[in-house]
Amino acid sequence: MDNETKINVLTSFSNHRSDILKSLDPFRVQKIEYSQQEDVDSHTAYMNLLMQKPVSKKSRFSDDVWDFNADYPNAARNIQGAKLRINFAKFQDIPAFVLIELKIIFELALLNNLIFKPKGIGKKSRVKGIIKANSLIPIFESGLTFVNEIFKQASHELGYEFVHAKIKTLSDITPKLYYKAAQNYNRVKGKELDQFFKYLRHPSSRQYVFKEPLAYVELSSLTWNKLVSDANTKKKQVLPDLVFESLSKIASFIVVDFLNAIGKRDNISDTSSLERFNASNHSSWASKERVTHEIINAYTALRLRDKGYSSNFVMNQIESYDWMRKGDYGVLGGLTLRKTLRKRGYKLDSLREYFNLVAYSCVYLVGQYTGMRPSELSEVRVQNCSCLVEEDGVWLIESTVKKHREEISTGLFDDKWVAIPIVRDAILAASYISKIKVSPYLVSSVDTVSSDSLSKSLTSSGIKHQMDIFIRRLLGESTVQQIKFNPYMLRHTLTYQLFRAEVGLPLISFQLKHFVDSISKYTFSGTTSSVTLGYGDIGEMLSKEGTRRGENRSWRKVAELEAIKAAHNPNGIYYGGKAKEHKENLIKTFQGYMAAGYTEEDVYEAMAEQGVAVVYLGQGLCYGGRQEEFDSSLPCIGSIRCNPARCKQAIITSKHAPKWREIYILNKANLNKPEYAHSYEQILAVMNEAAMVLEILDEKVEI
Repeated sequence: MDNETKINVLTSFSNHRSDILKSLDPFRVQKIEYSQQEDVDSHTAYMNLLMQKPVSKKSRFSDDVWDFNADYPNAARNIQGAKLRINFAKFQDIPAFVLIELKIIFELALLNNLIFKPKGIGKKSRVKGIIKANSLIPIFESGLTFVNEIFKQASHELGYEFVHAKIKTLSDITPKLYYKAAQNYNRVKGKELDQFFKYLRHPSSRQYVFKEPLAYVELSSLTWNKLVSDANTKKKQVLPDLVFESLSKIASFIVVDFLNAIGKRDNISDTSSLERFNASNHSSWASKERVTHEIINAYTALRLRDKGYSSNFVMNQIESYDWMRKGDYGVLGGLTLRKTLRKRGYKLDSLREYFNLVAYSCVYLVGQYTGMRPSELSEVRVQNCSCLVEEDGVWLIESTVKKHREEISTGLFDDKWVAIPIVRDAILAASYISKIKVSPYLVSSVDTVSSDSLSKSLTSSGIKHQMDIFIRRLLGESTVQQIKFNPYMLRHTLTYQLFRAEVGLPLISFQLKHFVDSISKYTFSGTTSSVTLGYGDIGEMLSKEGTRRGENRSWRKVAELEAIKAAHNPNGIYYGGKAKEHKENLIKTFQGYMAAGYTEEDVYEAMAEQGVAVVYLGQGLCYGGRQEEFDSSLPCIGSIRCNPARCKQAIITSKHAPKWREIYILNKANLNKPEYAHSYEQILAVMNEAAMVLEILDEKVEI
């Protein structure tokens, strides 16, 4: 049955609905069977045709579960499986006839979504009327859950028999029933439910399905059990600043330490991270496990031999040493290599945990500093660093995923992602780990693939599992519980941090500067930008899919509110000569507004609307407003002579700490370099000034 025939069957439903409704038991909510008798009337014949009609390669209209997996054989790994199935049997409280109505709308949208959209509006891909099943399923699952709740609550209040005798179709539902359902709806009320009701209220649904219009209830006017609209809830979708800073720093250190240990120091792209690592108090993870080029090759051989790979295969994967081979017989077996490594004092479980930690660090860095969606991250192939390409002097990760998009663009954040130095290092490190796992994918199981099996990438749930382990290893179980990580957090965090920098909050990761500079260079060379892009511009590019829904503006607003609260919170903690006066002024101001009936959040919102967030919060705030005068008590240290720990006009908060940590550690990295010997005293003075500020902020000086 072709699509046109299927659509004709569906759009004919309204001509038969009255007779079909009469033939159904109002109390029956289970699957409807169709008649197999040959002598039937036209309505029964139509019902037979509708129920037998295929909706996918695996499912018919009458089935409880519609499975679309076979229709999308090339779907991304995180889409395959449950995301391409919808189970109507879950919604036990929805009457059979209502379920038919909703099934028809679902399939009409799937076959030709243009039926539900105004003509001539939308991009080319939309004009074709194409929507994928995995995009439609969450919309309808959200809506079906709400409709199920309507009937469930109505049955509790009015009685099951009364409800199912009187409410036979969706158009029979009265506005009153929406309110109780909203209060008990167990999902977060989000955009999917709004989209669901757009389908239901569209004129095409009335024409082809309902005949009568649905009762109109403004969804935003209902009292919902769970909402996602407030900034605090949205903030939970990003990593907390300190977590972002710690993970970025430590993951970078782990990667460059690993590459250095296996003899790839000259191949490290992010030499700044290596310098920072050497200047820090972090001990070497690789040194602790005594990892070298020789040992990673031996360990790789052991893992491969254990999984049944031949000696010839292993020899092609590693650089072998004499002690790993047995004469002309090639690489030793796994058991022998295991015994040999143990004799050399190696703990194999510890080696495994270490290489896993390197793998997790690579996944985090690529996800965090490219802005990839989970489905895109799952498809990155690191074998031989084949995903890296250079265009016009800019390094990129090129995707293997084809999205079939028609709009003209540079492809940035669609099938190409800028690879800043630490990301290139992560890809390089992951290419060595991939040999241990015999998997080309960045995101894959930490186990070695058997010689008779095929490698697979992990889906979103696999990314979450690995990142939970990673965060637990570095920051503890309490942080894992606090964050409740999901893979989209990396993309959201990058977007948020860019807007955060745009509104004046200090950078808390030096890699962000690399990210902005590289994208500006790439888009300029790609003739898409005639000027240098700012942090906010790139934040908007990164969240371009959210632009139509206002998500990018929402992320900006969250960043603006944070900047305002950092400098204008009457309950905040301030340091510096002007701190006491500043806080007293804020308390007086807020007391006046709150006496007039405004809440503290109302005042912050008003400040955001007035643009108060755009203030400089790099190293501190200043009430001086005057030309700097020479002060012999201050060391000659250039641009940071104005030290908020000394100045009577200064105000400083904990939000400024990242800038001073950066000043301290950068200078510490340069302190003992021969080329800076002539500036030793000046560098030491800068470190002491930064340490003074960090100490008044109760920050640890040694980082």
